[in-house]
Amino acid sequence: MTLRAIAHSLFEEAIALQSPSNIVRKSSETYEPHFSDSSRIFPVAIGKASVMMMDGLLNYLSNKHQSKIYKEPIVVSNPQVNNSNYDFKHIISSHPTPDDKSVAASKEILEYVSNSNANDLVVFLISGGGSSLLSLPADGIQLEDKISLTNLLLASGCNINEINTVRKHVSKIKGGRLNLAALPSKTISLIISDVINDDLSSIASGPTVADSSTFVDAINVLNKYNIFDKTPLSVREHLREGKDNSSYETPKAFSNNITEIISSNNVFKETLYTLARNKNFNVIKIDKPYENLAVDDAIKLFDHVNSIDNQNTILISGGETLVNLTGTGKGGRNQEFALSFLKKYINSKCKKDICLYSVGTDGIDGPTDAAGAIVDNETLNNYHKGDLDIDLYLSNNDSYSFFEKTKSLVKVGATGTNVADVQITIIR
Repeated sequence: MTLRAIAHSLFEEAIALQSPSNIVRKSSETYEPHFSDSSRIFPVAIGKASVMMMDGLLNYLSNKHQSKIYKEPIVVSNPQVNNSNYDFKHIISSHPTPDDKSVAASKEILEYVSNSNANDLVVFLISGGGSSLLSLPADGIQLEDKISLTNLLLASGCNINEINTVRKHVSKIKGGRLNLAALPSKTISLIISDVINDDLSSIASGPTVADSSTFVDAINVLNKYNIFDKTPLSVREHLREGKDNSSYETPKAFSNNITEIISSNNVFKETLYTLARNKNFNVIKIDKPYENLAVDDAIKLFDHVNSIDNQNTILISGGETLVNLTGTGKGGRNQEFALSFLKKYINSKCKKDICLYSVGTDGIDGPTDAAGAIVDNETLNNYHKGDLDIDLYLSNNDSYSFFEKTKSLVKVGATGTNVADVQITIIR
């Protein structure tokens, strides 16, 4: 079996074990007393993993509590989703940039949960992508201005926590405001984390959890990346007003609200680690996440790989790197990571047989149809045959085209989950 086949097999096995449907169904057992004590149950799922998460919840509820489910449960997802065995209202929204569909989805969910009362239970199933799938700008801010802000943030080099800090303070649904709409009912949020530090208030911009960030923090993010003056006037005015008026601030505490992270990047890495050990490799799990520029973190990973003497080793790593968009090409952070790794590999004249498999766990890397890319002997052979200029592709942020030509793109389709990115690096 080739190294790329081994890496791909590990990834596919981990995806199956970390199926959101299975995880939610198992987690639901913990909350049986809450289901039993509630008059009605309001299931709501938001994010890239929402369909499979709802599938797991409805599978559990169908055994004992089917009659308690209020009307049609609501699922809001991106278009690339898996099928379900259950009936619910499925709203296709927009990602990564919000649009009118995001606004309509937000209003529909707010209306649904507002029908709950103190004897009811609202179950929120939340995963990454919710920040754009649900978008309801604060009063005075037009959707077009919110979109401009999102585009500025995505292109600035902000990390996901910083982006969400700003998003929460220009929204009527993020930063705990969705949970406010569900009060006085009890709420349970089961969360699949795509945020590296598992900050609950940052996952999908924390629509159901208390938020510790402030309007001042949001302004500071925009200033840090020198984009405050480029931000639409309506957004700047709202942030300034919020800074001076505490009634604008996001909720800082909730009672009768349970939240649990049921899967994360760390959990996925641990799953890969266990699977790799079963394949009789020496396995190293890198606990510290990669969350700096992809070009820099790729070099760090290569240096780590190059320092290892054992020639039968698998390194498991993960995170969510950043990309500075200076070119007009096509790609994603995993593809840029892989291309930067390849450049260092070639320049070092390393003789080791290495395979890097860097992918997004959701099956989507940037605005492409690839999950990520592979670097191995096949990549190297096609690189030399094509006489390609790596620096040219990197400077134009065109990693997709490079790996398409070297037959090293990873295409797996939507996986149904989203716990950021992972790298499987094999040395033989």
